[in-house]
Amino acid sequence: MGRLENKVALITGSAGGLGLEIATHMAKQGAKVILNDVNEDLVKQAVMELQTEYEADYVIGDVSNKDDVTRMFNQIIERFGEIHILVNNAGGSLHTPRVLGEIEEEHWDKVLNVNLKGTFLTSQAFVKHTKEKSGGKIINMSSIGGRTASLVTGVAYAAAKGGVISFSRRLAKEVGRFGINVNVIAPGLIISGERMHHLFFEENTEEQRQQVYSEIPLQSLGEKEDIANAAVFLASDESRYITGTVLDVNGGRFMG
Repeated sequence: MGRLENKVALITGSAGGLGLEIATHMAKQGAKVILNDVNEDLVKQAVMELQTEYEADYVIGDVSNKDDVTRMFNQIIERFGEIHILVNNAGGSLHTPRVLGEIEEEHWDKVLNVNLKGTFLTSQAFVKHTKEKSGGKIINMSSIGGRTASLVTGVAYAAAKGGVISFSRRLAKEVGRFGINVNVIAPGLIISGERMHHLFFEENTEEQRQQVYSEIPLQSLGEKEDIANAAVFLASDESRYITGTVLDVNGGRFMG
């Protein structure tokens, strides 16, 4: 029997990358996974592949749009009757500049809206549907960039991911009485797609890359499955007495 047997889990931003990896690991543990993305073609393809072995579905929507979020959760409740796990994975730097002088207001708004406002809106909807039930798990994705200065992240991303941590701690205090756990995963440098590969291997010099390696006690970059395994743990009953915590998955590069 899987660790997440019969649990209904929504993973936002999960048409690929870390989100899809998390969804796949949760499905392997018995969860009914619901993928979310704004790209319908990509998320449909991901769900079709998962459905060959697991129970999977999808909802299309922009997590930074309240009407979309309301509709998504109504669809989930209509299809499954309940929801137990929310993974707020949608986000990232969203192809915006890193350097302060190159960041326009629209770049700042885009990063903060998806990463931070999206986490707020989906968490609010999740709590509305679960607080009268038997509890639930919210897992919010931050980053080492929200914990300390990072070579590959910009100021908007750092502000958003730092905000996710503060939001999560405050929310954990508020919703603990409903049996809802709220925790954060802060990945280190995970090469989860072409953009991260480009940022690390092509936009940094060999000297800069070696500097990063020298700062990681485990002397290696993380894999997507390292983050997915952490998410499964926080979603399972094994973490029932953990809330308001940041789980740093970074090889020891940041120890907080």
